[in-house]
Amino acid sequence: RYLLPADMADTPGLVRSDYELTVDSDPRHIPGIVSWLIRATAGALSDTTQLHLRGTLQELLLNAVEHGNLDISYQVKQQAIDQNRLSQLVQERLAQPRLAQRTVTIHVHCDRQAGLLEYRIADQGKGFQWKTLLHRTTTPCNAEDASGRGIFLARSFFPNLRYNDRGNEVTVQIPIH
Repeated sequence: RYLLPADMADTPGLVRSDYELTVDSDPRHIPGIVSWLIRATAGALSDTTQLHLRGTLQELLLNAVEHGNLDISYQVKQQAIDQNRLSQLVQERLAQPRLAQRTVTIHVHCDRQAGLLEYRIADQGKGFQWKTLLHRTTTPCNAEDASGRGIFLARSFFPNLRYNDRGNEVTVQIPIH
């Protein structure tokens, strides 16, 4: 083990930095990963922006794990929630060798000269049709169909959220000063 800086903002003279993390597909690990990301990369952001970023990263990582790597559709997830068996469904998926070995890659790029902090999250799933969802997420979701609420929330905080063509990689950019 080696220690990483507690916060990039505490490193005088740092112009640019890049972190790449590869994490497993167990959703129970996401809160700790998000906490580390906020601590290590977002300390210079305002408390409000950190709070928005925490919620956004939590949602995007959960989507990457559940919908991407574990191949759980919105409908299947909703049914499992209704039957109070989401944890069981996740564990069943994690027990499948082809799904269990999938990882999520998180790339964090900070460029102080350009005034930019960027998070790119990529899963190993088949992707999704994000174009219709992003267009739909410009208006609030109705109560009967919560699909896309997390993306709606993330876009309301960070309007430049974007996906790759396949839909298995999302990028969030935050201006820094």
